Amino acid sequence: MFLTETEILDTPHALALVCQYFEEHREQHKAFFAENVQKKFVFMGCGSSYMLAKSAAAVFGAVPDTAALAVPAGDYLVAPKSWNETLRNSIVVTFSRSGRTSELVRAVKEIRGALGCPVISVCAKQDNDLTPLCDLSIGLDWCYDRSVCQTRTVTSFYTAALLLAAVYADDRKLAAAVHSAAAGCGDFQRENRAALEKISALPWNNVVVLADGPLCGIAEEGALAFTEISMLCGRYFHVLDYRHGPIVISDENTLTVMVLRPGEETLQRAMAADVLAKGGPLVTVSDRDGNPWGGAVNIQIREINDFAAWGMLFIYVCQVLALQKAIREGGNPDQPDGLDPYIRL
Repeated sequence: MFLTETEILDTPHALALVCQYFEEHREQHKAFFAENVQKKFVFMGCGSSYMLAKSAAAVFGAVPDTAALAVPAGDYLVAPKSWNETLRNSIVVTFSRSGRTSELVRAVKEIRGALGCPVISVCAKQDNDLTPLCDLSIGLDWCYDRSVCQTRTVTSFYTAALLLAAVYADDRKLAAAVHSAAAGCGDFQRENRAALEKISALPWNNVVVLADGPLCGIAEEGALAFTEISMLCGRYFHVLDYRHGPIVISDENTLTVMVLRPGEETLQRAMAADVLAKGGPLVTVSDRDGNPWGGAVNIQIREINDFAAWGMLFIYVCQVLALQKAIREGGNPDQPDGLDPYIRL
């Protein structure tokens, strides 16, 4: 078994520990937000971590009277002064598997020196370069992925972002949905593995992932999983926005993974029909049973009452499809050519 597969299959265990960690540290996190009363957040990362920052910004930005933005650390580092007003009087939250990515470490040093913003670090390595620079360190070392491409780590970080938002907003509904998704992750993997293996055997050679709202970042990470793990072109777009240009290059060799948000059917059904008209296989993820959207398969998410928490389960669809395609194509999902676990400048 490849290491990537082992780490994907360990995700339910990792998520249980993330939930336990946030329960145990709830009072510490509440105290941080009581002391730092800013209603403005800037989420930073590089690569996968920046994608997660986009989802975190969407979740925090939906809290009343709160502003949130995702900023790539490299973008900030090239022109720090141009970001001063964006970051001023904000809480900065960083995501990093290693805690040693040069752009992020240097960006945090610059921000602390120039603006004095309080910083929260979410990291999967206890021994790292970010923790000494931060006011609140969230260390999730059990979810550290040793394979180059992150799987278990990104799902755990996404979960951490949701639970941090639940503490900040005192949102018990969100916290309950996260715990429910974590508890059901193992069953979700087992129930859908065989159907996804069949999809991986179809003759597609590029992938489009479509999702909206708080899933924007974790869905973009899902597209990246295809690029990094199976070395195929993976692209992400918002669901209805896909019509505005990118769909024109999709064809019978394009696999589309589409998350259909509950509560609206007409617009999303029409979008699914447009995708099917291009001739490639369609995998839908929805709360509906059966296969009502007419694609190759519908992956059902049951009884998760906050859409943001869907991302904890949905990402498995992309990860296991990418893994199985890589294996079928004779690739090594643990060590794709030309990639490193993290970048040092």
